[in-house]
Amino acid sequence: MRLPFLRRKGAVLIVAGTLLASAAGIGHAQEISAAEKLLFLSNHFSNVSKPTKLSYTYRQLETPPGIAAPEAPAAVAPTAFSDDVSVEVIKRNDDGTAVVAAHFLTGVHEIPIPSIDHAQGNPAILGFLERDIAEMKRLTGGATGYFRKRIRLALAAPVVPVKKIEVNYDGKQIAAQEVTIHPYRDDPLKDRFGKFADKSYVFVVSDAVPGSLYRVYTTLNPDKAAPALDASMTIARGDATALKNAPLVVGKK
Repeated sequence: MRLPFLRRKGAVLIVAGTLLASAAGIGHAQEISAAEKLLFLSNHFSNVSKPTKLSYTYRQLETPPGIAAPEAPAAVAPTAFSDDVSVEVIKRNDDGTAVVAAHFLTGVHEIPIPSIDHAQGNPAILGFLERDIAEMKRLTGGATGYFRKRIRLALAAPVVPVKKIEVNYDGKQIAAQEVTIHPYRDDPLKDRFGKFADKSYVFVVSDAVPGSLYRVYTTLNPDKAAPALDASMTIARGDATALKNAPLVVGKK
């Protein structure tokens, strides 16, 4: 699977009709939101001074019972697994961007990501989104382009807050920023997606973490006291136990 969100040269931008442009159907220019700037237009690798390999742990949980969407009632729920994600920072460029090569998951789960000569945002974020979009298509019967559009619209909304939080990294509390979106909550077609309609996406970044990405994860039923964790990706030495309902790590499959 190739990543339509990425292009080889320039920043980690998204091709036309993308996260950084006005969403389809909007006839006038729209200012780039704070969330978009934080996740895709900040130099995430400015805190990496030499060639290095950044490692992340990806965890997919089984979908809770009764979560199937009406349009795809026979879709098989994902099997729980954990796997590796890495981003090799090959060199820093004079303009603050970096030459990077990302490896997103392994074996049957692998999503090929092209190397990027001038990366601003961390491509692991886009790998996570592409994996999620593929699963949403499989589990609900919806179209890939439709899910991409909903995520674009949600991130482009000027009302999406960037929240200041603290997280544990390498045994220390560090300052971080968190963005939460609900792409399908106000969607006119949300009834087609069953309980996925209330799915939330949470992005956590910090200047104190190499590559800036601390964690990205999705939850189902996010407004409940104990939302069900769907999938997560956390940097090595990050505190994965901080996620609510996080089960024991399972072996790779």
